[in-house]
Amino acid sequence: MSQVKNAREQIEFLKSLQVLDKEIHLLSQEKNGFPEKIRAIESSLEAKKKGIKDADADLKALQIKLKENEVSLQQKEEQVKKLQVQLYQLKTNKEYSTMTQEIEGLKADNSLVEEEIIKLMDEVEAVKKKIAEEKEIFKKEEDAAQKEKDVIGGRIREIDARMAQLTAEREKITPNIDKQLLASYEKVLKNRDGVAIVQVEDGACGGCHIGLPPQVVSEAKLKENITTCGSCSRILYVDDDVEIN
Repeated sequence: MSQVKNAREQIEFLKSLQVLDKEIHLLSQEKNGFPEKIRAIESSLEAKKKGIKDADADLKALQIKLKENEVSLQQKEEQVKKLQVQLYQLKTNKEYSTMTQEIEGLKADNSLVEEEIIKLMDEVEAVKKKIAEEKEIFKKEEDAAQKEKDVIGGRIREIDARMAQLTAEREKITPNIDKQLLASYEKVLKNRDGVAIVQVEDGACGGCHIGLPPQVVSEAKLKENITTCGSCSRILYVDDDVEIN
């Protein structure tokens, strides 16, 4: 409890100030939450973008592997053709039989390579289709994210405009308040979630809801001095039209 000149008048100024400060506090909290929302939006997009990038890398690896197999098949086929030409130039059955076996072995290898090529071609087409679908989804999500960020940006501008208005109204009131009292009020305001002055409710502090001694309640009703809650340090008052027991 402390003494100030015209405590009743000072309390009325503080009540008016509290209305403004409560709104300023709520708007500040809302605004302070937006950077995290924007980070979450961008983080989600980055994760999806990375997924597409990784899929592109997988596609490239498959295409390289496919090309290697195609080159290998072409080389083996050319080798078969050369051996087939040489086959008819051989003079003994043994040489003919040996080369025939070699040709058959190469053809068997070629069949395996062809099977691998077909498998890889199917995989390449499947990955291409998947990437195209993911890019289409990403574009829609990117557009939606931008719209959401635009909404947030618009809301921030609204908050800034409203806070400027509230600050201007606040500056009209603060010169009427005792400097020491204002400093105490603002200290409590900072530490108590934007609420520094509260009404007594059923014999308890309207801020922390802890019961108050009857004498404190009576003094808050009289408004001859500034009365504070012993638990949370908020300034207390009782409206003139409220009866106390």
